[in-house]
Amino acid sequence: NRILEKGDMASPQKPVYNISLNHTKWVRAYLTESQLGKVKPGFSATVRNDSFPDTSFKGTVGFISSVAEFTPKNVETPDLRTALVYEVRIIVDDPDNRLRLGAPATVIIPLDQNAGTQPPEQPRP
Repeated sequence: NRILEKGDMASPQKPVYNISLNHTKWVRAYLTESQLGKVKPGFSATVRNDSFPDTSFKGTVGFISSVAEFTPKNVETPDLRTALVYEVRIIVDDPDNRLRLGAPATVIIPLDQNAGTQPPEQPRP
């Protein structure tokens, strides 16, 4: 996505393009500290999206942050906004290219599983 047009003033602090990588799609989710010890990289997950309510997308836990952060403001329950959470990335299998960048999703990670083969860690943007 081109943000600035020809003739616009550019500066080092102002982006000119938005670039997204869509060859490996992932969904960012957040775990509380009590959930953190129950999930491991390689766990399978199910991702659901409001645009496709009858479709479940298969996913795999690919990254778990080692650093706690405050819950982002876009998390919808007010009582969770004050808690510390850990970012988790779910690598999603979307062969039909139906999921869109920035669209909200629901992630379900069954806790009664053993971690499978760990996928390569994705760089943090």
